[in-house]
Amino acid sequence: MNTIAPGYLIAAPNMVDPNFAKAVVLMAEHTVEGAIGFIVNKPTPVDLGLLLRSVDEDLAELAETNGMAHLPVMLGGPVQKHIAWVLYKRLPGAEPDEGAIAIGEELTVGASIETLRSFISGQRTGPFRVLLGYSGWGQKQLEGELFGGSWLPLDLVEGLTFNSEQDEIWNDAVRHLGLTPGAFTMGPSGGQA
Repeated sequence: MNTIAPGYLIAAPNMVDPNFAKAVVLMAEHTVEGAIGFIVNKPTPVDLGLLLRSVDEDLAELAETNGMAHLPVMLGGPVQKHIAWVLYKRLPGAEPDEGAIAIGEELTVGASIETLRSFISGQRTGPFRVLLGYSGWGQKQLEGELFGGSWLPLDLVEGLTFNSEQDEIWNDAVRHLGLTPGAFTMGPSGGQA
């Protein structure tokens, strides 16, 4: 089986599902049972301060004090949107937190409030994002969508998730494929320029 994880799925220009239009999904796991990934370029209308006020008022105050309350909360996907995940870049050689999923050599995603607290408090530094929900596929579902031309797979590009501006991640991902955004279409037989 060819695995898509770690890597990205880039929504084809003709993607009809509004959850995934112009989405870039960071793929965390892909097995014969299914796949899990996280959209990295879809902000929600909620910022980190508002999210934290509904969960932990002290942490919300700390985020405000440390200038992080304004950070956007991203939509990780349409599945279990009530669960917040923290996507972050590990320090070189560092192990992922317990219960977290390592994605390649540098990225990790986990649902621990303690991980989030460590970034907000300044105990841990580096880029991070908070994502609500995840994107999931059942057995052979993703393979069918790939065959149908809904997605373009891209190998993991370590800098794409955190080095690109939010509204440019899809365009940057398409350019990594050697394509020009807006100048190609997708169908069951692949892309056409």
